[in-house]
Amino acid sequence: MKLARVLGHVVLSRAIEPYADKTLHVIQDVDADLQPVGEPEVSVTWQAMDEDDLVVVEVSREACNAFDQTIPADAVIIGRVDQVRIEHPINGV
Repeated sequence: MKLARVLGHVVLSRAIEPYADKTLHVIQDVDADLQPVGEPEVSVTWQAMDEDDLVVVEVSREACNAFDQTIPADAVIIGRVDQVRIEHPINGV
């Protein structure tokens, strides 16, 4: 799992069957300081998120199994983050 920020959404011009009732969002991973890292990617979810929402994303094989029926997906938003508390180590320990 990883944390990411929602940048926007994707609209399909033609419904592809596995994605017919799903919402697609453009997301970008964030680091421990909640700053963007890496390249944006498309993620699928069953509930629309707002732009700039912080979300939990499941990736890899587990992403395919997030729905009742397996779908071809590399990343799935599984929840919205309400609050983040990150404790940084003291003196790098």
